[in-house]
Amino acid sequence: MPNSLILSNSFDGHRQVHVYIYAHILNELGFKIFVAGNLKEEIVNSTYLNKLREDNSITFIDTSIYVKDGSNISKREFIDLQDTCNADLTIFAEADNHIQLFNSQIFNKIKLRGRTIGIFFRPFYFYEKLNFLNKLRYIKRLPSVWKADDYLFHEYLLKRFRLLDCAMYLDEYFVSRHSNSQFLPDVFQSYADILIKDENKDQRIWIEKLNRFKENNKDRFIFFYFGTAAKRRGYDRLIKMAIEYDACFVHCGLYNEKENFDIYLSELKTFLQVSGRLFETNEYISDPLCIEYFFKSVDRLILPYRNFYGSSGVMLQALNYGIPVLVPDVGIMGYLVKEYKLGLTYNDDPNTLFEKFKEFKKLPIDFFKSSIMEYMKLNNPKRFKQVITNAFTAND
Repeated sequence: MPNSLILSNSFDGHRQVHVYIYAHILNELGFKIFVAGNLKEEIVNSTYLNKLREDNSITFIDTSIYVKDGSNISKREFIDLQDTCNADLTIFAEADNHIQLFNSQIFNKIKLRGRTIGIFFRPFYFYEKLNFLNKLRYIKRLPSVWKADDYLFHEYLLKRFRLLDCAMYLDEYFVSRHSNSQFLPDVFQSYADILIKDENKDQRIWIEKLNRFKENNKDRFIFFYFGTAAKRRGYDRLIKMAIEYDACFVHCGLYNEKENFDIYLSELKTFLQVSGRLFETNEYISDPLCIEYFFKSVDRLILPYRNFYGSSGVMLQALNYGIPVLVPDVGIMGYLVKEYKLGLTYNDDPNTLFEKFKEFKKLPIDFFKSSIMEYMKLNNPKRFKQVITNAFTAND
């Protein structure tokens, strides 16, 4: 039986969904599985991580003993970790954190053990266009930071020195312009839910509560937010838009007390609450039927992310239900929405967001239906599984 090591320094958020699905596929392929990560990390919700812990065939290794929980793990330390697992296959579930480790192979004949696969979420440098002065500053600082520099690694070193056996990216646009990369369709919570089949019928009380809320707010637009409240994902922006447009705000997920929102956001929420236009579960919802009902309570979704160039599991979930999206026009989200006609995009400016929202709201519900259906044929669990299985079992 071959041995596999999955390294994910953090299990927070979407990471645990990825790790859970990788482990599931590896198990089907007959691998013995080791999962390495920070086991002392406080996670707002650890549903999928707990499911992995229930599997006695999976061995967990705590990386909290390393500097920065393993993000700065040295090559010698990491090879020792691979040796502990007798790893034939290593999956870096968030390879963006380990560029320095990969580059450390360049001036040393010792390579990482076995077949190595890096899965990259954040080649964000690709979207940051530098002006002339910033290019000069970049060149000046490069000698001191080259070992961990994203641009140098992805554009030159990875391919020149074959630092990984397979580099996979969730960014289709990036892959279309880099011959040494492979596209990995994104995976979203619905895929993991299919595997777990964990119905939580007690949570379906929220369906009836949401029904009553919608009945009391007939003909009002609903701004829907799914997941743990985060400023990066525009939780506060949606609340402000609900105020601006005499609309409702529905939040399916947990509120994060540690998140740093504007002080007066609580006043805005109180205003919505008093006027009967605020609906929040403040509970992690895991029941698939309940999740589906929340999504289908809206016919279009606004995702006002801030300074974000990556993919969005929530966007994919919405598209899976046939719901078009309004997203920033930068990064992979903007590229996909424009390329496949999945909704509309806006410049990352509040005024532009409001104007585009008005246009988005006026469009017929079925305007994007056919293009969304075609796109989701390319992004489904079957295709994801085939791509990742090929990567896990390839012989280079």
